[in-house]
Amino acid sequence: MLDFCKRDLQECESYPEGTKFTVQGVLLKDGNVLAVSRKTDHQDFGLPGGKVDYTDYSLESAMAREILEETGIEVNMDSSSVIFAMHRNGYMGFTYIITEWNGEIYTEEPHVVKWTTFNEIINGSFGIWNSLVADSLESIGIKINR
Repeated sequence: MLDFCKRDLQECESYPEGTKFTVQGVLLKDGNVLAVSRKTDHQDFGLPGGKVDYTDYSLESAMAREILEETGIEVNMDSSSVIFAMHRNGYMGFTYIITEWNGEIYTEEPHVVKWTTFNEIINGSFGIWNSLVADSLESIGIKINR
């Protein structure tokens, strides 16, 4: 059982048995979004994030861990808010917007990290998800570069 589920069993029990949890983070700079490529395709970009591990203390800590691992950037979890969530195909995904972070892009993982437009990540493997995230951001008045 995931650590965060042990602390908030009622929250986890509200999802179908076997649900896997994922987290993604949106960091914006001058309207562009921080994106990471797939490890096997450096032309296919998406939001930094991934699966919640059994040892993650919370969804927010999983999101911060994933962003640090994939980009080298340390996020301030207190500056994060869920902007989009959806259950699909056995996965419950939570996407956070992060307004405060430290560091520069650095990773030892086999992928590319860069600032880009939302259209580039909408054209990637998780395009439908990223399109819904972009719509959510715009609906709350956050300006993004399409």
